[in-house]
Amino acid sequence: MNLRKIFLILACILSGVSVFVPLYTLELNGESVQGASVMPSFYGIAIIATAILNIGFLVVGLKKGYLICSLINVGCCVYASINAAINKESASYIVNITSKFAQTLGVNTGLDYKIGEGPGFFMLIFSAILVLVLMFWNVAKNDD
Repeated sequence: MNLRKIFLILACILSGVSVFVPLYTLELNGESVQGASVMPSFYGIAIIATAILNIGFLVVGLKKGYLICSLINVGCCVYASINAAINKESASYIVNITSKFAQTLGVNTGLDYKIGEGPGFFMLIFSAILVLVLMFWNVAKNDD
């Protein structure tokens, strides 16, 4: 097994791990609340399944197999990161609406919140780029 395949296997492992890491962070009144991860969704399962299949095809040496699995993996990672950005904004609006609703009821909540990208968001993007580049490198250079 050459170095290109090992790097692609490591990129697939990184994409599989990134679905368990929080995509965004929410901080309410100075307390950190864990953001959502990709895993309990269809795309989280698809990322893990394509990463496992990709590793299997790399070990066996099926070029078309890891080409297709890599492209599906990259597509799922990109979609999950776009969806995370949308969900981050939605969480911000929900906290804002809840705070304003509580103020109209006479409850002075004074919610101070901050929402930012978590490490999972950057890991998804990085792993998608890494899988794509290493997949093209393997397809172009391997003479299996």
